[in-house]
Amino acid sequence: MGDAAFFWAGATPPAPLPAGVEQPETVRALTEKRWEVLALSCAGCRLLADTPEAVCACGTVLLPSDWSCLTARQVKAERVVSCGLSSRDSLTFSSMGDGNAVVCVQRVLIRPDGGQVEPQELPLGCRGSQTEDLLAVVGLGLLL
Repeated sequence: MGDAAFFWAGATPPAPLPAGVEQPETVRALTEKRWEVLALSCAGCRLLADTPEAVCACGTVLLPSDWSCLTARQVKAERVVSCGLSSRDSLTFSSMGDGNAVVCVQRVLIRPDGGQVEPQELPLGCRGSQTEDLLAVVGLGLLL
């Protein structure tokens, strides 16, 4: 596995992160190196947007579907995976209920090693709310 990170901007991840995923605590730590896979939480996007001179470089970035607060120059990525509740998002929920959800991979995702994650539905037992941030954690697990 290459370098992977989840930038939470101090928030607690909604689910355990895959082994080896770093959690940079500051925008500076986030932008000091190139990540193979980078996931930004909603709060992480806002914090990065508040630092307009900051630029992240990565192979694949997982972003909330509404990441319009970021400028296009702030995230340099070879591939973008959107996570949200829209039919346009790469990762979404096809159903949600009390304590469970089904995550839908809507298009082929390319892993850092060149392998592919095919479109599929994944049942997920989860606690708390189902959010874009949870989809990003699932996306990290699929890509790593």
